[in-house]
Amino acid sequence: MSSLIYIQGEEEKKNHIHYEVDPSQPSLGEGGMGQVLKGVRVNEANGVRMDVAIKFLFEDLPAHAIERAKREASIQIHNENLVEMFGFIEVVENAQSAHPVKRYHVVSELLQGVMLFDLLNGKTTDKNGLEVPFAQELYNKYQNDRFGFAVFIVKNILSGLMALHDKGYIHRDLDPSNIMITTDRKVKIIDFGIAKRLDNLNTQDQQLTSTGQFIGKAAYAAPELVLGDVHNQDKTTDIYAVGIMLFQFITGSLPFDGTMAELIKKQLNEKIPLKLIPYKAVRNIVAKATAKKQTDRYQSATEMRVDLEHLSKTDAVPSATSAGEMVASIADVKSGKGKLIGIIAAAVVVIGIILGFVFGGGSDAPVAETAKPQQPAALTDVAPDAGALITDAIKKMSDPSTVNEGVRLLTEVATKYGDKKEAADGLALLAALMQPADIENTTQQIKTLREATANDIFRDVDKAHAYAEQAVKANPESYKALYELATDYLGGEARMKKDPDFPKAQQLFTSGLKYAQDSADKEYIDLFTSRLELVKGLLEE
Repeated sequence: MSSLIYIQGEEEKKNHIHYEVDPSQPSLGEGGMGQVLKGVRVNEANGVRMDVAIKFLFEDLPAHAIERAKREASIQIHNENLVEMFGFIEVVENAQSAHPVKRYHVVSELLQGVMLFDLLNGKTTDKNGLEVPFAQELYNKYQNDRFGFAVFIVKNILSGLMALHDKGYIHRDLDPSNIMITTDRKVKIIDFGIAKRLDNLNTQDQQLTSTGQFIGKAAYAAPELVLGDVHNQDKTTDIYAVGIMLFQFITGSLPFDGTMAELIKKQLNEKIPLKLIPYKAVRNIVAKATAKKQTDRYQSATEMRVDLEHLSKTDAVPSATSAGEMVASIADVKSGKGKLIGIIAAAVVVIGIILGFVFGGGSDAPVAETAKPQQPAALTDVAPDAGALITDAIKKMSDPSTVNEGVRLLTEVATKYGDKKEAADGLALLAALMQPADIENTTQQIKTLREATANDIFRDVDKAHAYAEQAVKANPESYKALYELATDYLGGEARMKKDPDFPKAQQLFTSGLKYAQDSADKEYIDLFTSRLELVKGLLEE
């Protein structure tokens, strides 16, 4: 049995507090700054013990990283929507020797649950693989009631921000990876590492960041944040990020995509595609929260929360004008004026991100039940009818008023003609539309149809992969089917719940390229070529 590690700094001695850590227990995690272990906070005066998380900072961290840790630990606010910090502890070992060693620790509330980023991607289990009921409830809401999910989550985030701002700090790094859904049914903002005081720009701020240096995440960053304009970063900087998240929760994707440099440019110059939000009242809230000029935004989290509180059931019904504008947005995509929204993680090319359906809920008869791959029925129908059904399905899916009928026709192709060569392209299309994740690019037709069918297609990795396999089996020369299946093997966990298989992906992309060239399909030729370059680079690493 290993001996306990006893941690106590000067401040803790004064307050009669110490911490105990059992080093034999598994680590809670490890990041760029240190390893996190479970510890116990002991009040020596009354014997009260509390589980906590203790980050043991790495020994070789630069001075600015130590300052960042101190900053994070100093923001000690007790609020149900904020992670509670308990302190920064410096311990000197061998103090009397010629070479004393300083060790640093950050102590915080022990949180268990699921990151919101993971929940949006369908994960509802904690790091130990245990189901988190609250996360499961929220994910079901995300799938079936986008409006209710978005309002609930954002109201909780704003409540946390109200407390943080009232204490004189702004977060500056708000996004779903810094929001935790806990096992005790809380929505918590975490990670105050780049938070800044509102009332002054002190020496610590100047060391941590300087004008012209971007910090945070570009997809959620306000113009003054991407410019590194530290002096003008204020409460509205956080509100901008919340507005982006509200857009994301409602539509299932982010307003801008691209590399970090492209995202920064878009945050500065491009308008949020508000037409993609089907609810007028929510659209107005997002518009105000994400205004480019800080003076045009909500001036406090309280102000934005009040507007969310005033939303009613009537606001949850998509307006007629919203539907018309959605069609106009799709038309823009077709004409090249618009671009399907989404985000590509610049650092990890092969990890896809969720592109969910635009509305919560769906039709009276959920497509999820009819979209299951089935064994082809032994029917007398002639296979060429599959082509006519696919053409008709695409036409109907392009019209919001007949989306359900189009989806039904496409699943009918899968059911009736699933083993026929003529059905392969239809199966490949169904696979593409049902994928909740994509790596990077797809055809313009699929982008447009994904947007048009967003209310009704039930995204499902397993079913989508099954359709792709079925399509290639039906016609091994269908380059559209080969592309979808190859992308599955490239994407791995994001698209088929298995590890990536780069050699298999390369083989399928190579075959598909040949057939695309035979058909002189330039769009697919370009897609296959770029994918093969990507796979080649991954195999060489």
